[in-house]
Amino acid sequence: MNWFVLYTRPRFEKKVVKELEENGYEAYLPLRKELRQWSDRKKWVEEPLFRGYVFIKTEIKWLSVATQISGVAAPITFNGKPAEVREDEIKTIGRILAGPDAYHVEEVSFIKGEMVEITEGPLKGLTGKWTDYRGGKRVAIVIEQLQKHLAIEVPVAYVQKVKK
Repeated sequence: MNWFVLYTRPRFEKKVVKELEENGYEAYLPLRKELRQWSDRKKWVEEPLFRGYVFIKTEIKWLSVATQISGVAAPITFNGKPAEVREDEIKTIGRILAGPDAYHVEEVSFIKGEMVEITEGPLKGLTGKWTDYRGGKRVAIVIEQLQKHLAIEVPVAYVQKVKK
């Protein structure tokens, strides 16, 4: 069984995951907490990390059945084949979301595009490219199959250059 990506109708991610699980599938929807402001109050809400995407673990032959679930638009494909996501990438997303709030980095001695490794904290062992992002210095971890970048701030002491 492999992880695949399903594209959902707008704002249907949580409903799709619930229905997939009710139908016996293993589904994953990475959620992040976000503070929302209304006219009369503020409230913490859980929003999908990747809007419109849900991960499903199944055999490829059952993927077409899963796409019949209400709210699923289609499986994500590359070159005509369903996009597979490696197990370690799913775990990486979970580790990122389980980590503490982002830290601000002040001093850096890295070059843009240079490969670095996180050496401390809950994201220890992850590698990514050092990049400039919104004026700050961050380590970007690339989830290749989704063609998305997750920008993570970690203390500069937690990062080292990857030895070749």
